[in-house]
Amino acid sequence: MLQRIISALVLAPLVLLIVWAGQPWTTIVVAAAVVISVREISCIFAAAGHHPRRTSYVAALGFLAAAVLDRYSAIDLAGVALAGAVLLTLVAELARADRSDSLRSWALTLAGAVYAGWLLCYFILLRDLSAPPLRSHPLSALAIEPGAAWVYLVFAVTWASDTGAYFAGRALGRHHMAPQLSPKKTWEGFAGGLLASVGAGIGMVPLLGLPVSLLAGALLGLLGGIFGTLGDLAESLLKRQAGVKDSGALIPGHGGLLDRIDSMLFTGPVLYYAILLLTS
Repeated sequence: MLQRIISALVLAPLVLLIVWAGQPWTTIVVAAAVVISVREISCIFAAAGHHPRRTSYVAALGFLAAAVLDRYSAIDLAGVALAGAVLLTLVAELARADRSDSLRSWALTLAGAVYAGWLLCYFILLRDLSAPPLRSHPLSALAIEPGAAWVYLVFAVTWASDTGAYFAGRALGRHHMAPQLSPKKTWEGFAGGLLASVGAGIGMVPLLGLPVSLLAGALLGLLGGIFGTLGDLAESLLKRQAGVKDSGALIPGHGGLLDRIDSMLFTGPVLYYAILLLTS
């Protein structure tokens, strides 16, 4: 726990500052996260005896490029990136001399790029949101841009869900949620996490001047709590299938990067589209 707290106290302010600074810093950090995450998911697959190809990195960075260039394009660059990823990873298998494991290798190469690349790139799209403008709020002197405020909302509800679930689970946990995937998760912890994420969603609306109602903030918090938990369980499923405990050892007290951002891989895309609907 001490290692987890120290890591959070060091990394969280740094990430918040980078998001506040905008481009190109946010893109650089997301690009680094994509590369590290692809490496970690590839290692998880390799631990299960599968062999994803290095083209997974290229495909994942293609999703990143599509997200960065999205604001300048009139066409669906995400579709272009996905088509390119499918073509690239399949053509790479055609070029191999040994094709005995091509089906699984291609499928996992593409899956790793989508999971660790495409899902992370939604934080680029969130950071690029510029409308509608923020309302007056207590932190106006910090000159927070709308995109940064929305990223902070996603962080807040995801972190609140994780923290609330941890402490509620330790204090009240009796009924296991998914014992084969995550033995320590309980329904009581899940309920505590939902309450915390809804509270964070409501609180961030006036704190950052988000251009939505308190009810919309509660809805965003609820979605974040639900899908953040599903993201955590999804990564646990992959690790259990491969027989590994952590995705890596990059962050003291947390494990790998994926162990820290697994919830955000789900909350980022879901809340991005929810925000678009609520502000349109």
